[in-house]
Amino acid sequence: MQNTATVTLRRPQSKFSGLSALPCAKSSGRPVYENKALGELVLIRGLPGSGKSTMAKVLAMVGYEHFEADQFFEVNGAYQYDANRIRDAHAWCQSRTRQALAAGKRVVVSNTFTMLREMEPYMEMTHKVRVVEAQGTWENCHDVPVEVLERMALRWETLPAAFAAK
Repeated sequence: MQNTATVTLRRPQSKFSGLSALPCAKSSGRPVYENKALGELVLIRGLPGSGKSTMAKVLAMVGYEHFEADQFFEVNGAYQYDANRIRDAHAWCQSRTRQALAAGKRVVVSNTFTMLREMEPYMEMTHKVRVVEAQGTWENCHDVPVEVLERMALRWETLPAAFAAK
C-alpha cells in the first residue's frame, strides 16, 4: 500500500455544494443527521490496475463492507462485463453502500471515480468520508484495452485543494 495517499475530505463551499454539513439533532441518545447515515465510508479511486480492489479487500479483512460496480458483473465467480448495464452496476453499488451505512457499518467502495462528480452520490450518504487514491501500475485484472485506459487517464480530475488532508 505504499503507492497510496489518504485524504480526509473537507467539504468545499463551491464545488459539491450538496456536501455541506447538516445540523445534528439528538434522538434516542444518538446523533441523527438529516438524510445522512452514521456509518463510515472510504472511497478508493484509481485507474484499472492501480490496486483499488486489493486495498478494498484488505479493509474488508478488518471489518469493512466492500462494494464496487464490478461485483455486479460477477456471475458464479466469473466476471461478465456488459457495457449496456454499467448504470445498473453503479446503482446497485450505491444502493448496497447506502444500506450498509444506514446500518452504521464501515464501508469501502472501490471504483475508478475518474471524475469528481462520480463520487457525489456517495458523499451525500454520510458525513464520515475519506478518499484514497490508488496509484499502482499493475496489470488490470479485467483486460481493459489500452485505448480505454488512456481515455480514462485523460478525464482524470484531481481532488481540489479544499479537500486537503487534515
